[in-house]
Amino acid sequence: MINHEKSYLIGLLLGGGKISDETFIIELPFEKWGMQPANMNIIAVDILTKICNSFVENYNFSVTYKIGNKRWFIKPINVTNLKPIIDDLISLGLPISGVLLNTADLSVAKEKLTGVAIESFLSGIFDTRASLTLSHRRFVGQAPIVSLEIPGSTKNFKFVVQICSWLTSLGSVTDQILYNHPCQHSAADPTYKGWKKGFKIRFLVKSFIANHSFAMKAKTFDANQIEKSQIVDDQTPCISRIIRKPSPVSIHKDINSNSLPPEVRNKLFFHYHHFCAVLGCPFAPIKQVENIVSNYKKFISVFPRLLKGETAEIYSQYQALAEKNFVNTELETIETEVNDLLHNKEFHIYKELEIGLAYLLSAKLNGKRHIGSQADIIKSNQNVKIKIIKPTLIQETPIYLENSKNKRAIIISIADCEFNRRIIEKLIKTTNLEVIIK
Repeated sequence: MINHEKSYLIGLLLGGGKISDETFIIELPFEKWGMQPANMNIIAVDILTKICNSFVENYNFSVTYKIGNKRWFIKPINVTNLKPIIDDLISLGLPISGVLLNTADLSVAKEKLTGVAIESFLSGIFDTRASLTLSHRRFVGQAPIVSLEIPGSTKNFKFVVQICSWLTSLGSVTDQILYNHPCQHSAADPTYKGWKKGFKIRFLVKSFIANHSFAMKAKTFDANQIEKSQIVDDQTPCISRIIRKPSPVSIHKDINSNSLPPEVRNKLFFHYHHFCAVLGCPFAPIKQVENIVSNYKKFISVFPRLLKGETAEIYSQYQALAEKNFVNTELETIETEVNDLLHNKEFHIYKELEIGLAYLLSAKLNGKRHIGSQADIIKSNQNVKIKIIKPTLIQETPIYLENSKNKRAIIISIADCEFNRRIIEKLIKTTNLEVIIK
């Protein structure tokens, strides 16, 4: 029988474990949070007492810990027989080798676990996967977040939907999900290489702790502390949520990457609820997603919505784009001051113009992001001259802008226009809720 203590240990192993060569290791990716002196001692005591005692009493071996690269690791001491814990994993339909999250399927566990064992199992996953970093918030400090962090390397979209829908059925209200897919992590820039940022299932902390708990004291304490700062209300439950008009997504160069499993590869998604609906979550607002997909031509940008970089790189990409799409059309070069550019109605259709200008004009950058107020940057650079390259005879096309002084350039485009729609018709097909690249 799998009691609540075993359920917790299996949750730990599932959330952060790797089994190989008759042993295992459980990673606790605490990073900065787990390296704070006030937390380190509490975490160590939890591992060496509560967790160790549970392993001894239920599986007849002890565990200890080590720390490296800002991470904690739980490992067994002198383990001689993993069969009892392997048998329990099998009974719950869970994997028994390798990184367990890579192939985890929660359907059997959800069916078999009952009562306290459910919360204990989930607490093990929370202790290994939930982040309490203060940077997780809905824009403001009054919306603190508990974020379940699932590595993108798992490619396990199914697990993400299963765990989120399970928590929803138990009373939590999901604030937001970020899926490991370029449509979410690089919707505007189809060349961005750093889109593999993993999965994040986020809950406002009050909704989370009203229904769930951590077993580790350090996490429980910090969750209760940040709960005091929550002022904003929880989200509407997913199934009743109204999806705001999404921003168009560009077609990323990695959309057909093997880093994506077949169920989401070579497909476009307009909102995290679009993923949920396609992947079968029973709480997805299907009617809302259907409405968006039926208008898919408005929400796809064949070209980069906003592409930033050094002039040589961006100009080369614009030349390639022009040669492919502006056949037999000359390009014209215009030089204009920022103030005149912003007052020229011809360019008002480019929604990303001011964000792009802030990048071109900012004195300092954080990567490719401007530092400081966008409005202030543009206001203080009204007389700076910008070079524009665009087709002479075609309207609503992607355009190239350059600041020659700092050798920065951008490409911007618009999605909801006839020029873009004509190309979409050749590239895209839809099947039910799926938007597929031909």
